Amino acid sequence: MMKRLIAVMVLLCAGPSALAVEPPRDFVPPPPSMIPNFREQSRDVVIELGTYAKKRNPAFQVLMRGGSELLVKGEQEMDWDDLHDPTGTNFMKRLPLRSVFRPLVKVLDGIVMDGLYCGPYAFDNKPLDEVLKARRDLDLELDAEKKRGIHRPPVAVEMGPFSNDPAEELRKYNDLKQKQARAEIQRRETYALDAIRSEGRNVLAIEMCDKPADRDAAYKGAIRDRVTPFAKIGTGPLDETPRAHPAFENAKEILTVANARNWLPVLRSDRFGTKGKFVEAIAETNYDIVLVDVAHRSAELLVKADISRLKFKKLGPRRLVIAVMPLGRAYDWRWYWQKGWEVGNPAFLYALDEGPGTYITDMGSGEWRGLLGKYLGGIMDLGFDGVMFDDVGTYQWFEELMPLGG
Repeated sequence: MMKRLIAVMVLLCAGPSALAVEPPRDFVPPPPSMIPNFREQSRDVVIELGTYAKKRNPAFQVLMRGGSELLVKGEQEMDWDDLHDPTGTNFMKRLPLRSVFRPLVKVLDGIVMDGLYCGPYAFDNKPLDEVLKARRDLDLELDAEKKRGIHRPPVAVEMGPFSNDPAEELRKYNDLKQKQARAEIQRRETYALDAIRSEGRNVLAIEMCDKPADRDAAYKGAIRDRVTPFAKIGTGPLDETPRAHPAFENAKEILTVANARNWLPVLRSDRFGTKGKFVEAIAETNYDIVLVDVAHRSAELLVKADISRLKFKKLGPRRLVIAVMPLGRAYDWRWYWQKGWEVGNPAFLYALDEGPGTYITDMGSGEWRGLLGKYLGGIMDLGFDGVMFDDVGTYQWFEELMPLGG
């Protein structure tokens, strides 16, 4: 019985799984000492791109969706430091646990988070200020205990009760595992939220709610928490025809993310018909920020005239038009795709992802980074007011593919 309890505890303490696809064919994991810091690779890409954008146009708005662990140093990077510096030669140069990576925060105007108010990882409509304070207080308590030689996990691990019925025991184990994964994801998000807000940056939310009452509660909670919300009913792609009169509609001119009260992300425009109909549908709204792809139906690139048309609300005042830009994935339907590309050719196409025509990319590849630089330059040339870096969290896939523990 004791062995079984220990095994369950080990599984529960493990982080949530991110490995959604098979590893590349003939993949041989490198020795732990040769495993890159995948978070650092992703962080460096965002910093490099954001620095370029801000240097070229200081008013250009930069957002990042996902990648919570990139903002604050967590246990994974502490373990990486220990593995690559076992004697502690560079110990004094290391950032301590839970340090904020300020060079990253510096290039961001805000982060986009999914499911703060609706979904499996929502904070149960608790005020974010209370959630963040509770996490800070608990961390202070854990740090004090650690100094006394008491090592308590950052997320509580529940044990039992277990049953003599194997089916019932498996069900309870799965329930505990899901509860543990939820608590761990929420913990990581609290660190990101605390870091970004403490540095005076902004939080935008995408909420996919089950029913209208949940959507209304999400909007109410977001305003309470000083979060800029977008909420819809149901899951699925962000491709719906927008409401002409958004929540918190206003006639103010919006030139920064900080001043926005609402926003509209439309990542797929297939449902709108022609490009002209798509541009017209968005132009006939009063959202403070609109987020769109650079190409209608992923093929027909928007032009400067289209962007200019979108920059004004139906009421007349100026608003922000932001482009989505995936970093950690490549898509065979995007403008840059070339005939003959496949996994391994070019080398930055690391593995097939779950979605059709979707590939995990190697963020450490200079060739991929060069393509991303051209991508961002093109976005700025078209006259967009900002960019949202998407698909940032693929470092989690690499971390599970190549665990530090071997």
